[in-house]
Amino acid sequence: MTNDPLIAIVILTYRSEAIIERCLESFAQLRYPNASFLIVDNDSRDATADIVLTRFPQISFIPAGGNGGYTGGNNLGIEQAIKQGAKYVLIVNPDTVLQNPDFLTEMVGYCETQPRLGIAGPRVFLRAIDTIQNTILFPPGLGRNVVHWFRYRWNSQFAQLSGAAVASAEMLNGVCVLFRTECLQQIGLFDEPIFMYIEDADLAYRARLAHWEIRYLPIDSVIHEQKEEGYHETGFAAWLLKRNSVYYLLKIGRRAEAWGYASCSLALFFVKLCLSARRRGFQAYGVFLLKMIKSYTALFCGQTIGQRWSER
Repeated sequence: MTNDPLIAIVILTYRSEAIIERCLESFAQLRYPNASFLIVDNDSRDATADIVLTRFPQISFIPAGGNGGYTGGNNLGIEQAIKQGAKYVLIVNPDTVLQNPDFLTEMVGYCETQPRLGIAGPRVFLRAIDTIQNTILFPPGLGRNVVHWFRYRWNSQFAQLSGAAVASAEMLNGVCVLFRTECLQQIGLFDEPIFMYIEDADLAYRARLAHWEIRYLPIDSVIHEQKEEGYHETGFAAWLLKRNSVYYLLKIGRRAEAWGYASCSLALFFVKLCLSARRRGFQAYGVFLLKMIKSYTALFCGQTIGQRWSER
């Protein structure tokens, strides 16, 4: 028996056959004495399930039955964690490798002394131990985005706030984040229609509204082995980021700012479309611009947002 509070570690997979074994093998070195693992699979249709069930039979495997995105998949894991009686839920990406086997012991030790700390994020490394990935992030906003755009071009390190001291935050990076179950039960889980991207801003806003604290803890945790290549500006991820930013602003009652954000993003993309008129990417820019217009129109008309790229 242990007096350490139960932590449910939720790892969401989607076509993760190339990375999940390395992730779980590294987490086998975790030294926290009272943790359960929940692997939720978003209908990968590859070897992910076989790898988990064959190599790690002691781990609970939950097939989602479809691809509910980051929001729907993680909600399944959180719901199961609550049923298990977990006091904390750790959500961690499958493309991570454990760097500090004691990080949960250290994080829980701190959280147990801070009863109103609802969300905590540790120090995460990006691809190598000498590069820190920012844990402290900012929610979307028109004025803030414009200021940050200029500041980033002046000094790309201005927003690197994940330093050597505990720090309060408006929101945290979802790569590796610890939630107090009591907080989630009060504010609700991830907003599933968001699918992925900006869901962390929405959840953090609800937590702050309910007077829960959000903090970055300078505790080494995992290495995030994120792919080197970025997201294409006319791809699914870019569309979700733009659509969900406007959805988030509307949801929290900042309609004028949502109009401004949508108008600016459409104007900027129209400029890119014109500049690409003689290049091969013209059609892709045009299709993407139409998708954005349809998505923004649906949002401002109060329609339920679709989860799939093809729905808007």
